[in-house]
Amino acid sequence: MKNNKFVQFKYINKHLFNTLRNIEKKNTFYANKEIPELKKFTLNCKKILDFKKNIRALIICLYPKSYKARKFSAQTVKKILEIMCEYAGDTLIQNSSKDKLIEVYDRDRKLSMHKGSRYHQTREGGSIHTDNVNIPNGWEYLMFGCLSSSKAGGETILVDSKTIHKELNLNFAEAKSILEKNFFWEKRGVADELYRAPILTYDKTNQPMFRYLRPYLEAAHMKANKKLTSKQLYALDVLDALLETSKFQFRYKMQKGDVLFNLDSKVLHGRTSFSDAYDALPLAKIKNKESRLKRTMIRVWIKNREKKN
Repeated sequence: MKNNKFVQFKYINKHLFNTLRNIEKKNTFYANKEIPELKKFTLNCKKILDFKKNIRALIICLYPKSYKARKFSAQTVKKILEIMCEYAGDTLIQNSSKDKLIEVYDRDRKLSMHKGSRYHQTREGGSIHTDNVNIPNGWEYLMFGCLSSSKAGGETILVDSKTIHKELNLNFAEAKSILEKNFFWEKRGVADELYRAPILTYDKTNQPMFRYLRPYLEAAHMKANKKLTSKQLYALDVLDALLETSKFQFRYKMQKGDVLFNLDSKVLHGRTSFSDAYDALPLAKIKNKESRLKRTMIRVWIKNREKKN
């Protein structure tokens, strides 16, 4: 039985859908300074993550439940996601080019994290992780919108931090203690620097928070010339084994118009490896041929907006 109690599905209602459809037809997304109903929906979703203790991830569908008719265009889904992110908080820079919205797709079948590429540039699966590994300062939310699914594979994998922490507490106390100590990390794609931080920390209410992406961690230790100890490797192997245990995973293949909205340090995520069609193209090159669009997700890191005095 899948462990999915920490995930909740949310659908927009027909009225909001019709509002968004009308804006799409008129192509006035950015002429509309605000879409009040979309703002209310987004803030309600954020409230669920902030205050419902058992829910740490939402899969939002930009269509009413059981909707079967024409879907939004990929560009429209991207625009809606961008607006929702602005309502949710402050969007953060994700690379040295200062981009805040990152297109996640396979740039080249030969690319690999183990050769220095970033996860979002490859078709690789596994490496269940959090996104908060590239910069020392954390943030609260990940928003991840689907513009197109892959031809084969590409299931999204979610794992609840509480479940993993409980298992570590019960059966792997030594590994947990090691994960609570500092490791080296690299600011891959952001800056040519290293920093130190634990994998496992706790928030003000003593809830577990993770920072993890093993290939990045191993590369950072190589750059620092600090070989991982046998005990550190043991702790990493335990964590990976737990994250890859099927009963702890929630799997779902996202479709165009699905948006993952989760607490980044409290839900670890990944995907199965995938392949696009042989002649698939990135978003910038498809023109009007959406059937040829590669598996494409839009990733945004969101921090709670600071209250003004």
